[in-house]
Amino acid sequence: MIIAIARKEFTEIVRDGRFKWTAAMMVLLLFTAMMAGYQKYSSAVRIQQAAQGGTNQQWLNQGDKNPHSAAHYGNYAFKPAGPLSYFDNGISSFTGTAVFMEAHRQNFAIGRPASDQSAIARFGDLSGAMILQLLLPLLIVFLGFTAFSGERESGTLRQVMSMGVTNRQLLYGKALGVAAAVLIVVVPCILVGAFALSTAGSIDPVEDMSTRVGLLSVAYLMYAGIFLFLTLAVSAFTNHARTTLMILVGFWAFTGFLAPKAAGEISKLTNPTPAFGKWLADMRAHQLRGFDGTPPFVKFGAYTKELFKEHGVDKVADLPMYFVAVRLQKLEEYDYPVFDQHFGMIREAYSEQRRVQDKLGVFAPTLPLRSISMALSGTDMIQHVKFMQDAETYRRNMVVKMNDYLSKAAVNLNATFSSSNYMVADEEVFAIIPPFEYESPGLEATIAEHRGNFIMLALWLAAAIGLALIAVNRLSMERT
Repeated sequence: MIIAIARKEFTEIVRDGRFKWTAAMMVLLLFTAMMAGYQKYSSAVRIQQAAQGGTNQQWLNQGDKNPHSAAHYGNYAFKPAGPLSYFDNGISSFTGTAVFMEAHRQNFAIGRPASDQSAIARFGDLSGAMILQLLLPLLIVFLGFTAFSGERESGTLRQVMSMGVTNRQLLYGKALGVAAAVLIVVVPCILVGAFALSTAGSIDPVEDMSTRVGLLSVAYLMYAGIFLFLTLAVSAFTNHARTTLMILVGFWAFTGFLAPKAAGEISKLTNPTPAFGKWLADMRAHQLRGFDGTPPFVKFGAYTKELFKEHGVDKVADLPMYFVAVRLQKLEEYDYPVFDQHFGMIREAYSEQRRVQDKLGVFAPTLPLRSISMALSGTDMIQHVKFMQDAETYRRNMVVKMNDYLSKAAVNLNATFSSSNYMVADEEVFAIIPPFEYESPGLEATIAEHRGNFIMLALWLAAAIGLALIAVNRLSMERT
């Protein structure tokens, strides 16, 4: 009986003129979004790889100079595109694509595509994720809002129920019919996406790609199921199709547009970030007074006495390492905890904002889905934070190796204090710094971080199914 009901529902939907134009528009938008996203992704991968290779070569070919000066010359780290960024670009346009790594300074990422975009870009890029998060629910609403209320108005609902169909059979049959109609629209685009995915894998291979795609599919299927059963529930509760449509479109607008904006503003109020100017001034002042309240030069003076005592000398000329290099490295290290505290404060504020937005997903299923989609696509804040941490670790290692080489190779300069007190290194020395390599967060860590969002979607789906069952149970009165 369920199959028969589903076949009837599917046939009526497909014959409806609304289905033809909405399906055509949906296919066109999804196809365009997937192809444009893939083209953008493949271009970004090639540019990132070329840029990283170029800056690595530039580091080697910077010319003969003092090793510490080479550390000031610095190097760039370019963030790779997320494994599924062509599907969901997430916050990549706002977080920056490259970071400059140099001695004594920790920098923010630069190269934010959003800064070069027009004002219309604030509504989001046209992507597969945006289409599925916003337009797929609307398609489900348009195809299913007359499932019960439309038949009630036409008088056919009582006839169907008089044939001995149970409420649950009617619900599941209509759900299956609407879902089949939606799949007709989505499946061709999924096939196109699968082809793009297989091609993308050859551009930048990712070991866990199939698992990511599987989890992403589960999340979007749950999201579609939520709107499907909510649509049927509202249609069963209301007496008129127009009322059903108004309620569902209102909920769609709330969860798709108002809730994300409101969640963002609420998260900023609960976990504000400082103004950049004040933050930078506070960090600079903290560097000058020292992390623990002892100025760096005072701390280094005490360290110098310990160094002399350790090596049994009483003057710089007798030290077994180049004193200037030691001083440069120690002053660098004194700044580490200051950088960790102030940059960590910014990272923690953004992380807390994301967690607040995820918790507000209890009011809108789009919020947890959005976080899951960005995380599995490799375009969320966690991905960016990991990139910045890897770049900072590389920067510190670069400075340590340059200063360490200088301290050992220029010992003879300890007794000389003139313009000739300078050591020059060449490409062979610079080659001890390996090329920058970024390792994305493991899929296990991503799943663990977003387990709550998967649970939130599951609860939304269970609630939608429960509401639909309650609504169809009220249909027993239609039999009389």
